[in-house]
Amino acid sequence: MQTRDWLMTDHSLVDDPIESFTDLNDEERSNLAMVFTQLKGWVIQDVDQVLSVMAEDGVYYDITGEPAVGHAGIREFGDGWIEAVPDFTPYIEAVCVQGNKVCDMGRIRGTITKPFYGNPGTGKKFDCQFFQACFIENGKIKYVRDHWNAADMYNQVGWDTKSLQR
Repeated sequence: MQTRDWLMTDHSLVDDPIESFTDLNDEERSNLAMVFTQLKGWVIQDVDQVLSVMAEDGVYYDITGEPAVGHAGIREFGDGWIEAVPDFTPYIEAVCVQGNKVCDMGRIRGTITKPFYGNPGTGKKFDCQFFQACFIENGKIKYVRDHWNAADMYNQVGWDTKSLQR
């Protein structure tokens, strides 16, 4: 197998039946299903679906910006992202679940059609590596942190990577 062959599929684990994850206990399978619901919300461009599994005081932290706090903050972030990247799709290639912690990795792709992150809409496509860590509390996602290869994405869409410096 070549280095990235297994990473270049359009199949996403979120499309697999949750029952197929037989190495998880019931709580872990439920937590994974919750994270998959959140991820499917992005695929179908439905911030309400994302919010349906987020705690009221939950945090969604995309590492290129400030953390979005609570449903109002997450909605503002989500609506802006969906407007800027209406074809955004995460492809989940692997998951790791341990109790109330769920991590997933794969790639994200889409087209930057409108301004976001203070950068212009370029009409260019991106496809880059992605990793997400989620923490579940009291039956809801309390915290999400998205990591993705921002420099790769910025180069693909024509944004200046200097804006990534803090």
